[in-house]
Amino acid sequence: MKFGCCVTPEHIKILAEAGYDFCELPARCVQPFDDDTTALPALRELAAAPLRPEAFNLLVPPELPLVGPYADVDTLQAYLQHTFTRMAQLGGVVAVLGSGGARRLPEDMPRNQALIQLAEALKIAQEEAQQAGITLAIEHLNQQECNVLTSVAECYMFLQKYDLCGLRLIVDLHHLEVEAESLTVASEVAPLLAHVHVAGGGRLPPQTPGYDYAGFMATLHNVGYNQRISVECCWDDLATQAGEALAFMRNEWQTVTV
Repeated sequence: MKFGCCVTPEHIKILAEAGYDFCELPARCVQPFDDDTTALPALRELAAAPLRPEAFNLLVPPELPLVGPYADVDTLQAYLQHTFTRMAQLGGVVAVLGSGGARRLPEDMPRNQALIQLAEALKIAQEEAQQAGITLAIEHLNQQECNVLTSVAECYMFLQKYDLCGLRLIVDLHHLEVEAESLTVASEVAPLLAHVHVAGGGRLPPQTPGYDYAGFMATLHNVGYNQRISVECCWDDLATQAGEALAFMRNEWQTVTV
């Protein structure tokens, strides 16, 4: 198992010194709205960083809506081409599409019509990701953050209904807990599971009591998941907490695998 953490570039060194295997960065770090010349300095800095960004999140910004009257397929496709290509060049393997603002369904739009439009946008995203060699994983967000795809089960059924067979899923412990969704859902979607996010109680570091972290690790082990786990949480002080969080995650994983 590889252990990483969701950070911004200025914190990569902290993760490297703590012993993490990879970092997970926001998509904006690859400068997707800039041309190659403008983006080059930032991309070179990331390429020289001590940890490879194997995962990326916050894929689509709110200003590029996937649904509604302002959705622009051509603009979205051009954005994703730049984004996925640069992710791959930096060593990216998986891109997480949470992006609650971009995928939120307009309240005044018939839901079925909105879901069809969302499916069409995700199909384009999947095709662009595939061309770049990136695995695109849909993230379930709790209902406080979005009004669609708010459970793993809903994400799975959405992919099946609209024949989005190339897309994969992420399972996020925080959103599972907030929505009171059973950990067993990870078993039900295991063939599509491409990435994992974890946190502790209240979306604090994973060693914080409150969430069934041990049960989640046992479920992942039982379904044969052995790719990447990223911490996505709120930190009081990353520099002092990162090492403890990593030690906790490795110990919990070792406990269920022995």
